[in-house]
Order: sequence, then structure tokens, then C-alpha cells
Amino acid sequence: MIKVADIMTSNPHTASVDTTLEQALLLCREHKIRHLPVIDQEQHLIGLVSERTLLAAQESNISEMNQRQRRAHEQQVLLKDIMLTKLHTVDAEAGVGQAAKHIEQYRIGCLPVVKNRKLIGIITDTDFVGVAISLLDILAEQEPYDSDL
Repeated sequence: MIKVADIMTSNPHTASVDTTLEQALLLCREHKIRHLPVIDQEQHLIGLVSERTLLAAQESNISEMNQRQRRAHEQQVLLKDIMLTKLHTVDAEAGVGQAAKHIEQYRIGCLPVVKNRKLIGIITDTDFVGVAISLLDILAEQEPYDSDL
């Protein structure tokens, strides 16, 4: 059985409750990530923001603001004000299939991986696409060659 620990991203980029919207947007852009776990000083997972949540917070009043006002808004909004706190999580020893079904069932983009409430990794829908591609490649190698195609 393939475990979550086998494909998760260990030590993911994180933020704190006092991280600003501006800082979180920059982190996501710099590291090309779409999910940002929020942790406390003891590395306990306390929340999560997605790229979608960040963009929604950024655009909430964008039409009524000039650039300077928008930047001030992004510097004032803290993740503690917009983060999700009711989170779905997974254990590193859980099976990948179980985690994939959970993501599909609840229509979520990621599962933070926790041990004793501490964040140790993250598994995303993109990780599952990578697994699917690998499996398709293996299947393609096992198929008999058909010269008529």
C-alpha cells in the first residue's frame, strides 16, 4: 500500500496568524503553491488559506480602491481573519487511496498531514495527478505493442 508519507510534501511552506494578505499572496506566487497552512509557534496546525481564499480577500473591495488603497488593505488583512479553521487532515500512515477518496468526497484541494496536531506535510490534488500519471505510464509500458495504431 502506498502511504500518504510516500507522496506528501514534507515541511511545506507555512504562515502564522499574523501573516498579512500581502505576505501570503507573495509566498504563494514565489513558491508556486495554492495552499498555505497556518501554524502556531509549536508547529500546531491551526488554519489554512487557499489561493482562492487569498484572491477573494484581495478582490473584496478592489473595484472601489486605487492601487495605494488596495496595498494598504492587503497589509492590514491578517490570515487569522480569513483562514479556514475547520480542517480536514490526514495521518502520514494513511493510504493514498483513502486520502484521494476523502479529497474527492469533500471537494477540497489539499489535506494537511499532521502528527500529534503538528504539521508534518501536505498532500494536494496535484500530488494525486502525479500518481495517476505514473500509473498510466506503468500501464502503457505493460500494454502489448499494436502495430496498427
